[in-house]
Amino acid sequence: MRIVITADLHYRPAHRRRHLAFAERIAHQRPDCLILAGDIGHPLRLFRRALELFEPLSCLKLLVTGNHDLYCSEYGSRTLWESILPRAIRDAGFIWLEEETLRLGGLGVCGTMGWYDYSTSEPELALPDDAYPLLKPLVNHDADYIDWPWSDRAMARYLVRGFARRLTDLEGNPFVRRILVVTHMPIFNEAIPSYPACERLSLLRAYLGNLALGEMVRSSEKVTHVVSGHLHRSGHFRVAAGNRRIDYRVIGVNDGLPEIVTLLFD
Repeated sequence: MRIVITADLHYRPAHRRRHLAFAERIAHQRPDCLILAGDIGHPLRLFRRALELFEPLSCLKLLVTGNHDLYCSEYGSRTLWESILPRAIRDAGFIWLEEETLRLGGLGVCGTMGWYDYSTSEPELALPDDAYPLLKPLVNHDADYIDWPWSDRAMARYLVRGFARRLTDLEGNPFVRRILVVTHMPIFNEAIPSYPACERLSLLRAYLGNLALGEMVRSSEKVTHVVSGHLHRSGHFRVAAGNRRIDYRVIGVNDGLPEIVTLLFD
């Protein structure tokens, strides 16, 4: 079974030829399943155009959204999250992993966008917890373009709870032997870059991931692979989880196009 995963396409009409060629590269792999790990395109019309790139593929198609997909424009972030994007995802023939899981033989697929809860913050900064919402506009455009009413930590907790329910369902399925987890935000500290010489980039660390999701995944005996996006820098890690290791990949972006991760399962 061939699973193809990519992230951070950030579709733009000016790059349409390159994006078409990118989609053709994926099609040539003849995947059994394609998964998009967020930051697909914004505003909404570009999100839809990006999904149309993969319309010729006859395989199963899944996705999680990314923070950029929820940037307010003609619709606010809350409306995008609660109704507009879910409808666009279904209309394009994709499964939204925020609502559903998938079983492919003995493989379960579970995912979430994830949201930062400041758990990846740089300890050397020694900032109080209530400083991070106030300082976010200095380093992160989400402060300008995400206009939903929820705090970062509230959204992070909400997504963790939903993910926990879906993961538990897969863990309890006797036909599922192993689980692939896909997130937009990184979930393991191994992937989070450190910038000890730069205060601004050290502050940025707080908005790069959610380690609570990582701890939950570590505790699942069936999770063998995790793939994330968001950072635009590639990484491949073997993350310790008890007496085993989880294969963890972060999808990078090179010369304006994302990497393609291909996983083969029996």
